[in-house]
Formats: sequence, C-alpha cells, structure tokens
Amino acid sequence: MVLTRKETAQATRNKIITAAFVIVGEESFAGLTSNKLVNVAGIAKGTLYHHFNSLDDVVCAMMQKVIDEFMQNTPIEQFDTMADYLAALGDYQINTLVEDKVMMNVFYGFLPKGIHEEKYQLLCQQLLEGACGQLVPAIENFYGANITTEKIERTIRMIDVFCIGFNFHLKVFNDKQAYKNLWQDFSMLLIHYLQSE
Repeated sequence: MVLTRKETAQATRNKIITAAFVIVGEESFAGLTSNKLVNVAGIAKGTLYHHFNSLDDVVCAMMQKVIDEFMQNTPIEQFDTMADYLAALGDYQINTLVEDKVMMNVFYGFLPKGIHEEKYQLLCQQLLEGACGQLVPAIENFYGANITTEKIERTIRMIDVFCIGFNFHLKVFNDKQAYKNLWQDFSMLLIHYLQSE
C-alpha cells in the first residue's frame, strides 16, 4: 500500500513521538535531547525539525497523546450512567495507566516542568484543561439541563485533582483493591454532588 504524503508525514511524526516516549520512559525528561531523539527515531535532525519546531513541541505532542489515550479508552457512548463511566475511568487508571512505567514517567515527569518552568506552565494548564474538558460531554450526557456550568467546572476540577494524587499513591502503595475501593468512594461522593441541588 502506497501512503499519501500526509500519511507519510503523520507516520514520521508518530515515529518521533514514540521515540520520545522510549527515551523519557527510560531516562526521564532529562534524557530527551535532539541528538538522542533522532538516533532513537532513526531519522535526520532536519527531519525532526521539519515536523516539530522544537523539543518543546515534541513534549506537547507527547502530553497530548497521554491525554488522548486516557480518554479514548473510556468513550462515553458505551456507558449508561455516570457511575458506570466513573468506574471505567478508575479501572483504566488502576489496571492500565499505573502499570505503564513509560506513561507514569511521562506524566509525573512533566508535572514539575509545568510548576517550575514558565515556558511549560501555560502548556500544563492547557493540557489539564483539555483533559478536564473531555469529561464535560460525559457529565452533560448523564445530567443534561439539570446541571449548571459552574457545577460541571467544579466536578471536573475535583476529578483532575483527585486523579493526580490517586495515581501517584496507587503506584507508591501498590494495593489495587484498596485503591479500587477508594475510587468507588470518590465516585459516590461525585455522583452525590452532581445530583444535589
């Protein structure tokens, strides 16, 4: 099969992003240099900068991929209730995300960059807002006109804040059943909040 120019360009971008994940997964973000990236990806440096303006752009693409994979694994169309949807989000974190060393290194390695490096702070805000924003359709789907914009905003912030600590603690304490129970408790609190007047 012959790829179109656009498909070839996307394949090259994906190859670069995949190589960046390999590097960060093994060495953290400190190991992500342009020289190492082109070596691992097996491309010329000019090819890297044809597809990305800078390493910062590669980092952005990596973080977007983390968020996209998280949301694609829990499409709202397959759930009948908010409880079912939240249970699937919890299961994904417990059984997939935390088990993936690369994803954990990428996500938790990026957070300090967003805190300490001004050039990443806005990106960090945008990524967190983007991830949270993808939860809005689920909430609207299950609660429709019975929920205010303010309540949706608070709900997604609660989920966001809880997930960051939840994944970290789960990885440190490595007790899946205890954290599955904790996620269920958190889900019940959220649903109670969403249903309250």
